[in-house]
Amino acid sequence: MLDYIIQNKLNLIIRNFQELKKVEGAWQMGLLQHSCALSLAVKNKYIDYTKIEESIKIIKQNTGIFSIFRGHNLFYTATLLSTKVDVNESFQEILEIHKKLKEKKFWNDEYLPFVATIIYENKDKIDLDTCIDKMKYTYDFMKKHHPFLTSSDDYCRIALIAIHSKDLDKDLEYIEKSYEILSYNGFTKSNNLQALSHIMCFNKEKNEESLKRPIKIKNLLKEHDCNVDGYGYSIIGGLSLLDCDEEKLIKDIKAVSDKLKEVKGFGNWRLGKSNRNMISAAIVASSYADYLQEESNVDAISKNVFLDIVIAIEIACTVAMMSSVVATTSSVN
Repeated sequence: MLDYIIQNKLNLIIRNFQELKKVEGAWQMGLLQHSCALSLAVKNKYIDYTKIEESIKIIKQNTGIFSIFRGHNLFYTATLLSTKVDVNESFQEILEIHKKLKEKKFWNDEYLPFVATIIYENKDKIDLDTCIDKMKYTYDFMKKHHPFLTSSDDYCRIALIAIHSKDLDKDLEYIEKSYEILSYNGFTKSNNLQALSHIMCFNKEKNEESLKRPIKIKNLLKEHDCNVDGYGYSIIGGLSLLDCDEEKLIKDIKAVSDKLKEVKGFGNWRLGKSNRNMISAAIVASSYADYLQEESNVDAISKNVFLDIVIAIEIACTVAMMSSVVATTSSVN
């Protein structure tokens, strides 16, 4: 059953990727095309390129030419909106959330529209103003403890912490504990490790024993020639939240990555091995979440929360990768 679920999601991301190519101006997406295809595949949803084009028109009708919503996130926001019954109403809600985030002095760069969509998708779980206040509290805490690491690239994960945390001070304390313990066990102190420590607060046990799992998974990924780069640390955290056999989990990820390598657009030249491994990890992890829920097993985290985490990780990593490519190109020129 699990293998069947994994294969279905693999077929779905490939199909979604191909459908996105039909969108007018799709060449502008770059690596974001993979994240758009993945964002619906993990939720077992098909992409309809005509609905994405309709959503793009609505976004452009409601924003100025220099709007941040016209940047990298245009296609991601349009992909999300393409699944909604009333696209215009949904986008107005996202714009209102974005406005409130700016009013709370969150930096209005390319990450903020993504944050607005994450909050919108979870709007029934928490009061909007409460969520943004908790985000501000969390950000200020992290900025105090890691002033040179904390920035807007943490916003997506901070939003999830604000939405799902039942005891914010306790969770923030555990995040700091995770950072120190994991840095002592082979994870380089960096912005990437901070991202991983954010994810670890979603583990229900929140003890030192729980922190052995990301260490084991990191080593297994290396053993199976399925490494992810430093910015993929957070996906290792996501994998560690699953209540499953780690060895089989990594073998499944490797198998998916090997299959994707043969698909045009997912090879080493276009996507790169590490990025493909991250996408494969997201496909497999979301498949495990589906399977564990269907089998009524006791899982470490609910399926809906886990999918939120997977999507937030991919958004942050993709924007980081795209920004890195732009910076490299600019320095060369």
